[in-house]
Amino acid sequence: MSRDKKNKKLLKVLVFILVAAIFIGLIILVTGKKKTEEKAETLPAVVIQKPVRQNLLESVTISGYVEAKNMIPVVPFVSGTIMEYPVQAGEFVTKDTLLAKIDDAPYRQQFLQAQAAYFASQSTFERIESLYNSGATTQQNYDSVKAQRDASKAQYDLAKLQMDYTEVKAPVDGTVLIADQAVGGIGTQTQPVAVLADLTNQVVRLKVPEKYFDLFTLEKENLQVKITRPAEKGMYEDAVTSATIENIAPYVSPQSKNFEVVCHLDEPGERFRPGMYVKVQVAFKVHENVLVLPIQTKKLDGSVYIYNSETQTVKFLQPEKTADDGEFFIVDDSFEESYFVIDGQNFVFDGQKVKLYQEALGEVGL
Repeated sequence: MSRDKKNKKLLKVLVFILVAAIFIGLIILVTGKKKTEEKAETLPAVVIQKPVRQNLLESVTISGYVEAKNMIPVVPFVSGTIMEYPVQAGEFVTKDTLLAKIDDAPYRQQFLQAQAAYFASQSTFERIESLYNSGATTQQNYDSVKAQRDASKAQYDLAKLQMDYTEVKAPVDGTVLIADQAVGGIGTQTQPVAVLADLTNQVVRLKVPEKYFDLFTLEKENLQVKITRPAEKGMYEDAVTSATIENIAPYVSPQSKNFEVVCHLDEPGERFRPGMYVKVQVAFKVHENVLVLPIQTKKLDGSVYIYNSETQTVKFLQPEKTADDGEFFIVDDSFEESYFVIDGQNFVFDGQKVKLYQEALGEVGL
């Protein structure tokens, strides 16, 4: 091989190596830039917020169920076949409204028999009384027919009362909660024909843990009660009403270690009914014009993260426990201008650089 051929071959090798080196360099440059971009894109995103000032009610929340304060089962005083049953559950009835009519045929027969016996004894008594007043009969004879007349009168009154009892009427104004009888059924003294209740007079009986006994008994006049019936999310708003504490049991059950508190619903309206599940919030202390944050700002261990807009990093903080109302907690005044991470705090660590959700930027004015 000549010297020129060797030089040409060497030149080709050098050119190939140079092209390969440039190609590899470009790959490294592009890959490094892409990794840098990917690294920037993988910064954890958080939502931040400043504390706001508002009043906070320190409270305890206990679950319970609504009850009608007075539920009246209406039972017939006589037994028999139900001939009429005009009442329906949910209907409002006034006092003396007919709820059920029991077959009165047998009671009418008893009434007619007692009536005939009474009229006969009354006629006999009047005749003997006339004779007694004229001295034509003895005191014993007079007393005997008078006793017979009085006995037949009692039987007559009883038979009339039983016949009247075949019409089962509402003893008070109220709403029919239960009406599960029917025409043709048998009305008895052991089975109510209806259950009535005054739905404007509803209560919640709370089973309160013993540790709150002093709070309820010593601060009763200062307690504020709010009752909430949770509604289906996305369909209706929660039903809310205030309530008044009517009674606090003077003892604690040794078995359950609870004591009973009866709360009367101030304005139950149409959305509270007996049997409904409710949450009862009893506020015992008012904190006025304090800095607060949503309760979800805290992690499970009570810690929070503060955002530094200059370094775009977050700082871990373990604040002292403060009062809360279940939705918000109090923040020290020294943090009035601080931004707290209210979402995403479970995925960051102390000193980590983070990015903000775009939708949060306008809210916090950054």
